[in-house]
Amino acid sequence: MSWQTYVDDHLMCEIEGNHLSAAAIIGHDGSVWAQSATFPQFKPEEITGIMKDFDEPGFLAPTGLYLGGSKYMVIQGEAGAVIRGKKVRMNGLCVAFCFAPSLV
Repeated sequence: MSWQTYVDDHLMCEIEGNHLSAAAIIGHDGSVWAQSATFPQFKPEEITGIMKDFDEPGFLAPTGLYLGGSKYMVIQGEAGAVIRGKKVRMNGLCVAFCFAPSLV
């Protein structure tokens, strides 16, 4: 199975009436392995900041997490494994997972 198939068929699927609005698998180097059509265009420094927060938990807390130009307030996560961000002034949520080879 390709990473694109995984995004399309597993991450973007509907489960009990709910679904993600966008998803991507991004390498530690910022290269896109797969993404949904709705995943926002991001800046390399946004991915660098997310990766740094995995290495240095709390790095993004003072400034927030940015993805596709949108700001997310960093909320409870799991140090080195999960970063959760709540979209400022909206009902959006961003969740980043760190696995050995990639950022999901």
